[in-house]
Amino acid sequence: MPTADDGGAAAATDGAERPATRKTTPPLTTATTISAASPRVLYFVDESTTAIAYAEGHVMRPSRVRVLHSLVRSLGLDAHMTICQPHPATPQDLRGFHCSAYVECLQKAPVICGNPLDAVSLSYQKAFAVPVYSRDGDCPLFPEVWKMVASQAGASIACGEALCRGEADVAINWAGGMHHAAASRASGFCFVNDIVLCIHRLLRRFQRVLYLDLDVHHGDGVEAAFYGNARVMTVSLHQFGNGFFPGTGNYGGPETAGSFAVNVPLTARTGDATYCLFFRTVLTAVVRCFDPEAAVLQCGADAIVGDLIGRLNVTTAAHAQCLAEVLRLRLPTVLLGGGGYHVFNTARCWAIDTATALGRLLPCYVPRHDPYYEEYRRECAPHRPRMHVCLDPEVDRPLTLHSAWGEWRKLCQSLQAQMRYARLVRESFLRAVAESTAKRCRETVDISAGEERDEA
Repeated sequence: MPTADDGGAAAATDGAERPATRKTTPPLTTATTISAASPRVLYFVDESTTAIAYAEGHVMRPSRVRVLHSLVRSLGLDAHMTICQPHPATPQDLRGFHCSAYVECLQKAPVICGNPLDAVSLSYQKAFAVPVYSRDGDCPLFPEVWKMVASQAGASIACGEALCRGEADVAINWAGGMHHAAASRASGFCFVNDIVLCIHRLLRRFQRVLYLDLDVHHGDGVEAAFYGNARVMTVSLHQFGNGFFPGTGNYGGPETAGSFAVNVPLTARTGDATYCLFFRTVLTAVVRCFDPEAAVLQCGADAIVGDLIGRLNVTTAAHAQCLAEVLRLRLPTVLLGGGGYHVFNTARCWAIDTATALGRLLPCYVPRHDPYYEEYRRECAPHRPRMHVCLDPEVDRPLTLHSAWGEWRKLCQSLQAQMRYARLVRESFLRAVAESTAKRCRETVDISAGEERDEA
């Protein structure tokens, strides 16, 4: 993301709120491309959920979205997009992917938390991996969990519906991107898989959807949900090895055999040059083979250097560069959040990504009038806080591109096998669609001819 000389950010201007509405989705049609002009961007945010917290001391902090949105306003980015308050997802919406019993468990969170040792409460906690108030568990159940997940899922569903209706070129929900949740189980800080629900909406309009995951963790939940689905290609770049969660996502592993899943496992300390090369290699191959009509990008900020969990040495500039590569495809695109456990680095990363989507220049430094400026300054003392998160040459020593050359060759070999399979399945799928369409046309002609004979 290019930056302008520091002259202070533009004055914050509140975007006119336009609540997202549910409308009938148009039937499946051919691809839509966005123009080279300034893109129409919808930005979904529900500030009523940003004060919600997991268990005390938990590393996942929904408050990061409040810090982010404050920075977006301070930079004046809200004046260039439509700010939307999402409608909460309904239980029926969540049952589009999650099992009914699990949805019921989330709805009953206040009751379960109120009496956690009750036999029924214990059965819910064990069955769905949601221990009450656990400091050690990934997904501790807490009373406001339903409000949080309904907002997350509702915003991501609204993003998909907005693209289906042609109301936006890019739709953003930084509170979403919960890619680990399974149909009947919470996992990896994720209670509901809003990404799967969003893609389901997109498939009502678009023939093929490309899912790209930049989170430091493997996007296992989304990959599993669309395993073998010829209309969804999933791509995940993630740290791998030495027991790093979730432990899946190696090259050509059994989870990708005969599927539309591409995994790019990265070693710790992978830096910008390697990361961008691998991303560009995969994106070029996938777009050429799969020919997507819409894209969903999970922009987990835990891949950024300095994260509390991730150990990659990727900067915000490289993160934004990968996003720009996707936006250059000019496909209807959904941008979602994900991991990111350094609150102020995450806020800067997603603010830069927002500016990239808008095609806006940013100042070099965090605006002094931002309400959280002193917190940013303490992070960088004695220096003035910059917008971009950069490497500290004395501490952060990324792997050189030369050392990653062997891994790049492995990636190319894996890609070749995956794309050959994907191409064969896609061609078979297209033939089936063509045959089905021709059959419907013949039936329509036969019916019309019969009606004409009856009238005669």
